[in-house]
Amino acid sequence: MRGKHTEKALKIKQLEETIKLRDKEIKDIKTECAEQFKRIKDLCFINNYGDKYLSLRKIHEIASDNFSALVKDIVITEQKEPQEMAKIIELPYTNQSK
Repeated sequence: MRGKHTEKALKIKQLEETIKLRDKEIKDIKTECAEQFKRIKDLCFINNYGDKYLSLRKIHEIASDNFSALVKDIVITEQKEPQEMAKIIELPYTNQSK
């Protein structure tokens, strides 16, 4: 038979493990974001004289892909925790980029 303190200690240990996993997940996300921002920064300094919009299209693609992945991750996380509703941010779409 477990004592009251043993159950609390077990619960605390489980919560600490959950926090460690969340911290690792946050660090991984930050690392991925940093890598993507570096790609965008590097694209800003490339001179493509033949097609001056090539870098902008690549930046748009990187931003769109990562934005979509983050929104999906938010929605999946929020569905696991039903007490909070997911907020999806929609970016305006223009026909200017071709």
